Amino acid sequence: MKNFRLKVYCDFDGTITKRDVWFNSLGKFISDRKTFEEICNDYFSLRIGSRECNTKQLKLIEKFSPEKFNYYLDEEEVDIHFRDFTNFCRENGIELTILSAGLEYYIDYILKRESIDVKYYGCGMKWDDKSKVLDCEYIYTDEYCTLCETCKRNILVSNTNDDDNEISVYIGDGISDFCVSAYADIVFAKGTLASYCWKHNITYFEFRDFSDITKKLKKLIDTGSIKHRQESKIRRRDLFAGG
Repeated sequence: MKNFRLKVYCDFDGTITKRDVWFNSLGKFISDRKTFEEICNDYFSLRIGSRECNTKQLKLIEKFSPEKFNYYLDEEEVDIHFRDFTNFCRENGIELTILSAGLEYYIDYILKRESIDVKYYGCGMKWDDKSKVLDCEYIYTDEYCTLCETCKRNILVSNTNDDDNEISVYIGDGISDFCVSAYADIVFAKGTLASYCWKHNITYFEFRDFSDITKKLKKLIDTGSIKHRQESKIRRRDLFAGG
């Protein structure tokens, strides 16, 4: 396709960061490990959605402090090739957006620490210093679905215009990426998402780190292989039509 415009949407936890920040750093404030693991198992077994998982885990948090949280966040590592990928996107006029089921607080903290400027969507962190209660504000939900705290599908579809030859790329690794992967034109997947795409016949490119994604996107652009995925285009059209 000629005169296309790529729009890249990317998961944060476990994709940009090496570990899931929610489970790892927030999890350090949970002493009831048995209940914590039971909730995790229910989530990974798809018995509950990510919104219910997060809501239940937040209730287990004890002795939280932003200062201690920041200390834990300083230990979270970012894919060493992510900065180069953001530079590649900027140099090629590719819009890059982070879509996360996690907290905007730690996304912002880690990006600023790395001196990386990328737009993001996530959950709001609500901390009451008097009551010492940590809560979460679900800002980008879907009114008809209670599974996810951030509806990545809606954000991708609403911000990608097929009629203007905009091509959507999605990058992810986990359960919160399952739904949106069916609506993206190009999917880069690893981990649980790669298994899901394979089982559900969703075309994807497997990756280990962002250097793989940069190389593949360069090749797709250079060979003129960027195009809409018809199955995804139909799903996006049906979504707008209320189908």
